[in-house]
Amino acid sequence: MKSHLQTIPRKGVDRPDYDVIVVGASCAGLAAARTLGDQGLRTLVLDSRHDFGTPERTWIVTPKLSEVANCDIEPSVIHRTGVMELLANGTSRRVELAQPDLVVERGALRKILAREVESAGVEVRLGGRVQEVAVGSRGLAVRVRNGASARITTRHLLGADGSRSVVAEAMGATPQRTVPIVQARVELGDRYDPDVTRVWFDRARTRFFFWLIPESPTTGVVGLIAEKPSNARQLLEDFLEEHGYRADEYQGAMIPLHQPRRPIEWRARESRVLLVGDAAAHVKVTTVGGVVSGIWGAQAAARSLVVGNPYRRELRALHRELYLHDLVRWFMDRFHGRHYDLLLRLLNRELDLLLRTNNRDSMASKAWSLALAQPRLFLLGLDAFVRGTR
Repeated sequence: MKSHLQTIPRKGVDRPDYDVIVVGASCAGLAAARTLGDQGLRTLVLDSRHDFGTPERTWIVTPKLSEVANCDIEPSVIHRTGVMELLANGTSRRVELAQPDLVVERGALRKILAREVESAGVEVRLGGRVQEVAVGSRGLAVRVRNGASARITTRHLLGADGSRSVVAEAMGATPQRTVPIVQARVELGDRYDPDVTRVWFDRARTRFFFWLIPESPTTGVVGLIAEKPSNARQLLEDFLEEHGYRADEYQGAMIPLHQPRRPIEWRARESRVLLVGDAAAHVKVTTVGGVVSGIWGAQAAARSLVVGNPYRRELRALHRELYLHDLVRWFMDRFHGRHYDLLLRLLNRELDLLLRTNNRDSMASKAWSLALAQPRLFLLGLDAFVRGTR
């Protein structure tokens, strides 16, 4: 695929084929397309896959998913977990959530959003790969290959095609920074409480964490966010062996990390190109969670195209959340093993209440409250910064 926009000659066409083409039938892309269709914009979704039956992958998300998706997501929810247990160096703390986290199956959620898109009158074409994006006097032209090559024109283009977005590449965007996640489905055993999600901080193996998420009363997924793909699987297998679990199957993906300065919008004459979801790296870098934030950003992109506001103006609320996670990640990347132990020991009654009643997709408004609830967090961050710099 060509790496930059190419200018195409005008051929006397006064109106493009579509108002918006969405490249990528991801959850973010489908959510944006549904909103665009509901607002009466002639919208087309293109995806290289031939159906929505993607391989299963389990996500844990906050209840905010229902709000940003703005539809009935219940058929995709396979389990709920109301307790988060944090562990580091022999120290453990439990946070009982006011609203349980949702364990969601990705393929089922995409099918729900696809039905919403169809109800909104949006056209979907599967099995076609975008090869080129060009700009002309009356909009943008997208060349798609599905056996034969076809040229489709649009006023605006929305890239929802993942961390290796062909739309971003066409705009000359820098490659994404990504990290691997890998998880294994396991049998929980009779003694495991299926209401509890566990998170282990092990700085010697990863600057992120390991997790165990129950999918049902009897099964769950154990996984980690690793530093590099080459040893991710081995790290997980070692962890499984240490904790007495056997993998029934594996799941994995490369997840982008949020980059605040990376462009996610371009203008070409009267046309606009926007990125959403993983293509825009709308991912919380503390947890590498991007389902809620991706759909949240996609809805902002759709509003931006409908009302004509700058994309970043519509993203302000989401950006406040993502920037807070960026800051927390910056400090945690400088943690040594003992810092995690101290962090858990600082979890007092006031801090526990804030974490229990405010989920990880709605922390920006409570940032100062968190710091005031436990002033020693400042000292912990300062110590991590000084030692990390050394």
